[in-house]
Amino acid sequence: MSVKKIIAIVMIFIFTVVAWMILGASNLARTDKSFSSLKGQVANLYGSRLNIESPRCYTKTAKLREETVNNVTRTVEYFEYQNHELIKSDIVINVYLDQRKKGNLWFPTFKARFEGKYTFLIEQEDHNDIYLFSTLGSANSIYNNLYLNINNKDIDNILPLVNRQDMPVIPLDDNTVQLIISYEATGMEDIHYLITTNRNNIAQINDFNLVISTDFELHDFPSDMMSPTHTTKKEKGYDLVWELNKTITGKNIGLIIPNKLNPGQIITRVSFFAPVSLLFFFTVLFMFSVILKVNLHPMHFFFLAATFFSFHLMFSYFSDQLDIYLSFFISAVISLILTVTYMRLISPKKLAFIYSPAIQFIYLIVFSFSFFFDGITGIIVTICSVITLFIIMQVTGKIDWDEEFKKTRY
Repeated sequence: MSVKKIIAIVMIFIFTVVAWMILGASNLARTDKSFSSLKGQVANLYGSRLNIESPRCYTKTAKLREETVNNVTRTVEYFEYQNHELIKSDIVINVYLDQRKKGNLWFPTFKARFEGKYTFLIEQEDHNDIYLFSTLGSANSIYNNLYLNINNKDIDNILPLVNRQDMPVIPLDDNTVQLIISYEATGMEDIHYLITTNRNNIAQINDFNLVISTDFELHDFPSDMMSPTHTTKKEKGYDLVWELNKTITGKNIGLIIPNKLNPGQIITRVSFFAPVSLLFFFTVLFMFSVILKVNLHPMHFFFLAATFFSFHLMFSYFSDQLDIYLSFFISAVISLILTVTYMRLISPKKLAFIYSPAIQFIYLIVFSFSFFFDGITGIIVTICSVITLFIIMQVTGKIDWDEEFKKTRY
């Protein structure tokens, strides 16, 4: 094969890469635009992140101080806060996966039931001006069946929770304040239990037990938050447990809700990676043409590149209307049919019906399908690359490349 033919093939490869970049950018723009608009619609229905704030109990003392503004001195009132120790926390959050599809995108929505039991110790003798502060931390979430109990007394007025107001309390005989709060809520993407509402705050945690019970297998945690102290596998899902005592930390607790595969994200990644697949295909096909003495013209490579591009084009737009796995299967089968039916016209049967579909299956379909599984794409490409290199080196080791590049068949 002459150098001119190789240069022509390289140019075909470059033009195909440009087409893939345009397709990938188009898929990325379509996905981002759809995601931004549809996510807002889902958030209006389900709410966004569910934030659950740890309650506080404190003494609020009114004091006076003098302030001078524009040479005018006046006395103003301000408050000093003394927090009381939270000596026991017993929390259960049941999370039920309820993923929703909007347009052609899936969103990780969920339903949750929260129940928290808290005990505060009031050390001072003066029981005046003691307040409890607990709030519904997510303005966009939807709360239902809200229950509030303070010192063994059911509280019907829940407006302080909504309006973020202080609730005056009187300690029990054992100098404790007990709070029970429960509700059902919906949300999207993740749940945060905020032990400290300010990242710079360091909190002491005493006799703390939090269980997040899920009905799904796959779970993950935000990188800047605490992992569970232990987990328990259930028949369906997990119990994720945080047991802490006499612990000092500035970290909070969180859970990331899993989501289904979104076609747009997979398609975009597959499109941008496509040049690697075609490079392997061209390289191996070129070697087979040399070994089998098959005279392939650059135009043959052009049409074969088009069969690869047709896979990504069909996969991109079929997935808007069909299941992503079905779209992938249809696109793969049609692309293979295009390759085989074309190769049978220009090459021996062994190359047309065995070698060509085999290498296309590996470098197009297997490589592309690996993107359905996060974290394994790199290892699959690496293994295939090394195996390919080994095979090519073995079958071409005795070829006289000087002689091959001197040949000019047209």
